[in-house]
Amino acid sequence: MNVIVRPFRPHGNILAQPSKSDSHRKIICGALSGLPCTIDNIVLSEDIQATIEALGSAGCKIKISDSSAYPGRKFIQNEGIRPYSNGVRFIDCRESGSTLRFMSMIFAVIGGRTVLTGRGRLPERPMEHALEFFRRYGISYTIPGNGIYLPLEISGSLSGKEYEVESSVSSQFISGLMMGVAAASRKAVIKADGAFESKGYVDLTAGVLEEYGVEVTGDNPYSMDATGGIQQRDTIVEGDWSNASYFIAMGRMGGSLTVRGLQDYSRQPDRVIVGLLDEMSDGTDNDINVSEFPDLMPTLAVYAATLPVNTTITGKRLRYKESDRIGAVCRGLRAIGIDTAELEDGIRIKGGSTIDGGVVDSCNDHRIAMAFAILGCVSRKDIVIEGAGCVEKSYPDFFRDLVEAGGIIS
Repeated sequence: MNVIVRPFRPHGNILAQPSKSDSHRKIICGALSGLPCTIDNIVLSEDIQATIEALGSAGCKIKISDSSAYPGRKFIQNEGIRPYSNGVRFIDCRESGSTLRFMSMIFAVIGGRTVLTGRGRLPERPMEHALEFFRRYGISYTIPGNGIYLPLEISGSLSGKEYEVESSVSSQFISGLMMGVAAASRKAVIKADGAFESKGYVDLTAGVLEEYGVEVTGDNPYSMDATGGIQQRDTIVEGDWSNASYFIAMGRMGGSLTVRGLQDYSRQPDRVIVGLLDEMSDGTDNDINVSEFPDLMPTLAVYAATLPVNTTITGKRLRYKESDRIGAVCRGLRAIGIDTAELEDGIRIKGGSTIDGGVVDSCNDHRIAMAFAILGCVSRKDIVIEGAGCVEKSYPDFFRDLVEAGGIIS
C-alpha cells in the first residue's frame, strides 16, 4: 500500500496509543502468573499479536474483547493457566524482535524444548551474544548458521542463580531473563557487564514486575526475589511515548497539536523526546547519540531536516532493526531533497534545506513510514510513502490519527 501525504497544517489533539513496550510486558506477566489477570487499553498491532500468539502456543489461554473504557481498543483476560505446555513449544515470532528476545530467555529459564521462528529480517538480526550466554549457562541450541539465526531451537534450563550478561546484548534479552526468573518463582542476581545501553527498557521491566508483586532491588546488578511467583493484577497500559513522538515533533514543525494520555513519570526511555526536541531547537548544531532510545532515531532525523542547523545522529544497532535504519533514513531524506551523509554508525543532516516532496521507500519499516509521513506538514509538495501498510506492525491507526491531526492523505 502506498500513501500520498499532501501538504497540510497540523491542529487539534489526539489520544496517545497504548505503549507497545508496556503492553508486551504486562501481557507476558499476566499470562505467566497462571492467575486470572486483566489488561485494558490494548491495540492489537502485529507485534502485540505475535506475543499473544506466542503465549498461546505455550499453553496460555487469553481472551480478547472490546474495551468499554477505551473505545476502539481491546481488553485482555488471562484465564489463569500456567503456560508450561508439555512437549516442544513451537513459537512463531512473526517479525517481532521483542517477542523473539523475550520468549527465548523466558523459556530458557522455564526449561524444556522451544523452537522459535520468524520472518522478514528477523532471522538475520544478530543473536550471537545471546547464544554465547546460552552456552555459558547450560542451554543447548541449534540455528541454521551463515548469519541466519532462525529457526532457533533451545533445550534445557538455565543453571545457577547469578547471571552476567554482555552489555551489548539487547535489553530485551535481559528483560526476558528477568520475566523468566519471575515465571519460574526463583531468586536471581542479574548484571549487565560493560557499558549498559538501553538500560531504561530494563528499568521499565523491573517496574512492571514490581507492579505484579515481584521484588526487584538494586540498579545493575538487579536482585530479584520471585519465590512468591507473579501475583494477580488487573492493570491498564499507559500511553506510548515512542509512537507519540511523531505527533509531538509534528506539533513543533508548525500549527497547534497536542497529544493526550502520556505519563510524565513514565519509565519509558522515549519520554526524553520532549527534552531532545527542545535541545535541537536552540539554534546550535546538534550531536545526538540514540543508543538508549534507538526507536526515536527516525523521528529526530526528520525533525532535524526542518531545522536551519546541522545535526548528527549516531547509535548502536540502528542497522539491525526492521530495516537498516541508517541507510533507509538517508535514502528517504535524499529523496525529498535533504543533503544527508551516511556514517558507519549514524547520519549527518545538513540544515537549511527546503523539503520539496518526493517518493520515500519505507523499507517495510513502520518507523520509517510514520516519520516521513509527518513531514507533509512542512513539505511544499506531496510525499509518497511506499509500503505504508507496514505501520500495522506497531501502530495500525497511525494514518487515521494523522488525518485527525489535520493530515491530508490518499
